[in-house]
Amino acid sequence: MVLQPNFAKRSVSNMENTPPSILPKSLTSRFFPHRRRVHGNGQANSNKYAAEQAARRSRKQTPKQLKFNITTIPTTPDVVMSDATPLPSSSNTVPVALPKELGRPMYQEVTREALVACSSSFTQVPAAYLRDSFELIGPHALKSLASVRPQPFSPNKLPSEVEVKLECDDPLNPTHMLAIYGPPSASTLSTPMSKRQVTLYPVHAHFLAIHCSRLPPFIPFEDTVVKPKSLFKIPVRTLCLPSPSTYARLSTYIYTRNSNALLSSLMPCPPPVGIITPAAPALPLPSDEHRKLVMAYVYQIASKFTSQTILKHSTVVHGLWQNTCALGIFDDGLWEVIDVAWQILLAAIAVGTGASIDLVLGEEGST
Repeated sequence: MVLQPNFAKRSVSNMENTPPSILPKSLTSRFFPHRRRVHGNGQANSNKYAAEQAARRSRKQTPKQLKFNITTIPTTPDVVMSDATPLPSSSNTVPVALPKELGRPMYQEVTREALVACSSSFTQVPAAYLRDSFELIGPHALKSLASVRPQPFSPNKLPSEVEVKLECDDPLNPTHMLAIYGPPSASTLSTPMSKRQVTLYPVHAHFLAIHCSRLPPFIPFEDTVVKPKSLFKIPVRTLCLPSPSTYARLSTYIYTRNSNALLSSLMPCPPPVGIITPAAPALPLPSDEHRKLVMAYVYQIASKFTSQTILKHSTVVHGLWQNTCALGIFDDGLWEVIDVAWQILLAAIAVGTGASIDLVLGEEGST
């Protein structure tokens, strides 16, 4: 078992703007109300998500899968691309079929039961309001997770709780330790949990509860404030995910909702400004200018990296998508990053393998 604390490089800001009346004790002991920003209400988010789904259905989806000839296929043990079908070949060039778009599940909001399990103060508060409020303290909470130091325990058995210590001077103590593992394969179906590959991640249950609509509620727990650098115990919760290796990226986004940082972590080289839409763009790029920006970036990637390397990055995006669907996260910024990253990487593979870029981006003037 390996401890993997989440790590954030994003600076802390706006923490004083968070209303403490709705935040649990462990996250409000040092914050005071001032002002706050709002992304929108749950109904608006649901309507926007549904509108995007309808637009995707109305677009011509032929072909639904794109075929490329790639010299080799990267091996990524815990990212299984079920939608990518490698076709048998005796040469070094292997045909690979990838979905043109990654599908979106039907929208559903987090349950009141899941929210109240984390704090009784969440009884009447809209989930969207909670997400906006927690975003303001997310970077600081994520920084606290990086300072978690678990005390030794037997590696032969997954404990029900672990004793941890926070090394930072101003911590927001985690509430749980997630023990994340992948779905069993044919070879590991009968392997006991103690012998599976399990990675431990300290978390604040509140952040997961307000974002993950398909995550069963946490068992109600006592929310306490701990002193810096003191020892305390937190319960362990097991969680099976399709792609354990991409959980850290998803967790960082849940805490920060930083779309640009997430996209950068998925790409083989830094993306240019304007590839994804800001929350409130002052001067959005016209569609033709955005297409030129995307195409220039696609050709940059294709010229610097092999198709094999680009395909490896696409497996990471695919794994992130799998986890997002499994947990039921319906954040607009997250889904935009997934869509944009997938489109860019597929277009770069098309360029690198001699296929038409229009298969991915569509013909100019058709969007």
